[in-house]
Amino acid sequence: MHELRSALVRLTVGQQPTEELPDLAARALAEGIDAPALRELTGLSRADVREARDLFLLAMEQLGADVPVSRWDAVRFWAAEIVNGALTPYEGARLIWFHGYLELDCPDELTPFVGLASEWEDDPAHRALYEQDILNEARQLIGQSA
Repeated sequence: MHELRSALVRLTVGQQPTEELPDLAARALAEGIDAPALRELTGLSRADVREARDLFLLAMEQLGADVPVSRWDAVRFWAAEIVNGALTPYEGARLIWFHGYLELDCPDELTPFVGLASEWEDDPAHRALYEQDILNEARQLIGQSA
């Protein structure tokens, strides 16, 4: 289900190619995840991009997933992924930087992710410290105590 939720967030921010959705649906079915729209989605060709998007969104609703409606939803999703270990702190911080901070006109709440990801890139000797700081920022962003 994680791959489906990640695709849903990427679709929300315009980073998920819709032509990949039928293959994604087929993998989910093979893993035992099932919904009527998901089954229908597997029968589409890669060229049916609009229908694939609509069916994917319907399948996610049928599966009970909260459909993100904004970039802020995506940012909170990535922060939660950092906290639960599904994304490395650096990967999550870069997603927040490029697909949150820059697209949301640079909100102050996301500035630490930009600085920490940049420091992580520039200072390999202290990456563990930056990763812990990113994790702490992610916890703070989603309102979770350390």
